[in-house]
Amino acid sequence: MAHAARHALLAALALALAQCGEPQRPPNVVVIALDTLRPDHLGCYGHARGTSPNLDRWATQSVVFDNAQSAAPWTAPSLVSVMTSLYPSVHGVSTFPDPGAMSERVTTLAEVLKSRGYATAAFTDGGYAKKQFGLGQGFDVYPLNEGDTPDEHASNVAHPSRLAPNLERTLRWIEEFKDEPFFLFFHTYEVHGPYRPPEADLQAYRPEYREQEEHDRLVAVIDRWLEKREIDADGVRLILKHKEHCNAGNGPEQEGLYAKLNEFGIRTSDADIMEFWRDLYDAEIRHADRELQRLLARLERADLAENTIVVIVSDHGEGFGEHGYVGHGNALHDEALRVVLMLRAPGFAPRRVHDVVNSVDVMPTVLDLAAIPRNALLLQGRTLVPALRGEKLAIAPVFSHSLSRKDREGRQWSVREGRWRFVWDEEKQAGALFDLESDPQELADVSADNPRIAERMLGLLRAQRDVDLAFRERASGPPQRYQLDADTERELRLLGYVEGASPASSDPRPLPPPKLGQ
Repeated sequence: MAHAARHALLAALALALAQCGEPQRPPNVVVIALDTLRPDHLGCYGHARGTSPNLDRWATQSVVFDNAQSAAPWTAPSLVSVMTSLYPSVHGVSTFPDPGAMSERVTTLAEVLKSRGYATAAFTDGGYAKKQFGLGQGFDVYPLNEGDTPDEHASNVAHPSRLAPNLERTLRWIEEFKDEPFFLFFHTYEVHGPYRPPEADLQAYRPEYREQEEHDRLVAVIDRWLEKREIDADGVRLILKHKEHCNAGNGPEQEGLYAKLNEFGIRTSDADIMEFWRDLYDAEIRHADRELQRLLARLERADLAENTIVVIVSDHGEGFGEHGYVGHGNALHDEALRVVLMLRAPGFAPRRVHDVVNSVDVMPTVLDLAAIPRNALLLQGRTLVPALRGEKLAIAPVFSHSLSRKDREGRQWSVREGRWRFVWDEEKQAGALFDLESDPQELADVSADNPRIAERMLGLLRAQRDVDLAFRERASGPPQRYQLDADTERELRLLGYVEGASPASSDPRPLPPPKLGQ
């Protein structure tokens, strides 16, 4: 075809599409991952403390999923599952503290979009969201944190305003690529511990709090303990309260401190300590919500709003003693597995979806919304587009895997189907069944009263084990070796992940299938 004739045909097609109201270019895709954010601490999910006015307003424009579950309760495997629609036992990024690097055989969302002509960029806060673990596949741009060099990391994960520079570089990139289809992945550790909110945000929940006075008290207690080995119950309690604030108790003062906890009968789960940590956490959300408004406002401007798919998701939640566990990584209950999931796409009205879904559903949903065929891809999630239209999703099981350690292979597996959650403890070779309809806090094991349901849920885990093995062979293969460098280990220590030196690096092994009583 002559060039002039081809040009005329393209122009005619573009005009016809415009007249039909069709977009003249593929939709932009934005995935915003908010690390460690529990849905039940946002106003749009029922929290009454005013933590999230901007996210709440965004929710009124979005399809909000009330029962989204994470594939894993810690960052590395969870984010990779979002970007691949594969469970951790398939993509292989699963071992703590060194999760290895995902096999390049896996096809990521970024790779699919890039093959379709999208500009692709990821801006993260480092840690377990670094590209080295496999997240970088398909991204044109995936920079280190500002101030970093390839050999020296200046991570700001412990800084009270660590979100700001990440936002700045993200907004600059949007301006550069806004005139072509783009895929943006934005991640922040802002809500992750250590909780270091600005003083004014904490004062919203503790009006009497004074940062400098609290700091001076804490320093005096630690100095006296280090110099004279003298400390009373109030001093121990003060250090413990600030463990999740500024990592107090994790330095030289740690030696002998936990013996004092036992001496004074102090527990991490004591009500006053948990109350302080929850206030810090809510203050972090309040701060993050205010900062994120700059990104949300840019996505709402006319040049992007009408042709941009926006997914807001958290990778996991956070425990505050609900099952005797603080933090995340091991617990397979709603405080750790239930995640934020909001999706705003052109042509879909806001609504609430109560069906149980999983983070592995993000990739197939985005591909369907972008009209990109996925029949040749090996994906374990399902499309949520019918739910966006208001249709009821079929009840389907979703799965989650807790972390695996190199030096301790015990782990837990979870299957959630409708009202039921079944948790299998590989180390104990025992399972527990919870009815979230009558027991939303998952406190009572009802397997003895519902043996047939428990056996059926165990059967779902057994079947999924076989599915995962088949997917691993076809879609992934074993993970690659990636040794944590000293700077990455320092970042992870600041985030509370690595308390001591990590075990010597070895070739990563695939996550072994559970025995499941066999």
